[in-house]
Amino acid sequence: MKYNFNKLVVSLVLALTFTLLNSNSVLAQENSIYRLYDGDNNSGSQQRASSNVNVPENLLHGKNPTIYIKNASILNVTGEESPKVLKLLDTASFNILQNSNALYNNVEVITITLERASDLNNRLDVSRLNGFNALRYIYVKCLFECNERQISGYLMNTENITTIFYKVVNPS
Repeated sequence: MKYNFNKLVVSLVLALTFTLLNSNSVLAQENSIYRLYDGDNNSGSQQRASSNVNVPENLLHGKNPTIYIKNASILNVTGEESPKVLKLLDTASFNILQNSNALYNNVEVITITLERASDLNNRLDVSRLNGFNALRYIYVKCLFECNERQISGYLMNTENITTIFYKVVNPS
């Protein structure tokens, strides 16, 4: 009887430990990924569909000092102050983000434009970015229909990113 009781206690402890470890690893990997939709008004503002997340409108769509990157080179830097936004205009330019650059120090959001579904295959490993000390958001614009699962698979090692936004944009 004592043997069965000990076996039961050990089994329960192991099961509880396994459950806690798995739930912690799932929580550690979860990111807040939100799809943005065009607002109901004509001002062009964005809204979150089904949640009360605070969308940093001014940061995503305002006139902030910005770095524009395409074809693995910096095309333009706007504004008088240190850039807060980096706009990655193609997925072939990820390598430039691995090079340390003082311009990246105050960047709070990286906006990535994906032109076609095959761009999702060129995954971005956020842990390899260098010098993005203030990075809090990633904003992915899909010029095709995409979903949260695809965005989650596209971005790797995003544990230090507060929030990921994505939007499906129908090019005209």
